[in-house]
Amino acid sequence: MYTTSFVDLPLEELLTRVQTLKHEGIRFVQMCAETTERGIDLLYTFYDETTQNALNLCVYGIDESSRVPSIQGLYFAAFSYENEAHDLYGVRFVNMKLDFGGHFFNLATSEPMTIITPEMKAEREKLAKKKAAAAAKAEAAAKKAREAAEAAQAERALGTSAAEADSAAVAAVNAAAPAPTPAPAAKPAMTAEERAAKMEAKLANMDPEKAAKIRAALAAKAAKDAAAGKDGE
Repeated sequence: MYTTSFVDLPLEELLTRVQTLKHEGIRFVQMCAETTERGIDLLYTFYDETTQNALNLCVYGIDESSRVPSIQGLYFAAFSYENEAHDLYGVRFVNMKLDFGGHFFNLATSEPMTIITPEMKAEREKLAKKKAAAAAKAEAAAKKAREAAEAAQAERALGTSAAEADSAAVAAVNAAAPAPTPAPAAKPAMTAEERAAKMEAKLANMDPEKAAKIRAALAAKAAKDAAAGKDGE
């Protein structure tokens, strides 16, 4: 069943969203502009033939300072719609593949579709003032928060002695430092029997003739050590 959906989209996300639609094989249908209280609104329509859904991307509040990315590199058929929006509404597109330079139409009046009624102009100015007031309020709140934080920091500094400040700094460094790695536990020394068993295991894997020579040398060394011990007594 055929359906239609509308999605509000910020201008900075337009090109990324259109790139995704192109990758998914969605067909571009049309783009139109409209003069509203907010400025110029753009409506991009795409059609998904697999789901029979018409997707409309709505970009609001385009003005003289806006720079709208062209989608001609993805959907070349958009050249006529973009040139039309430029000539009739003054929309500024960037990176257009085919740009008629303001001569797509022969017009007696520049940007004729941007002419608005006094009521629309008043509403647009009201919205602009409201937006500016909100921005000023947010900036004032941020400034007040910064000043309060600086005052609290200064008050803490005045009420803290040098020794306390140094102690707090050391504690902060210690808290941020990684915990020391515990030293490995010392291995207990091997007994004479364990050393002999370990040596015998090594000799068992060696050439028999070589192992015999080593055993003889070890026996001679043991006899020599035993004789030296008796002489010391």
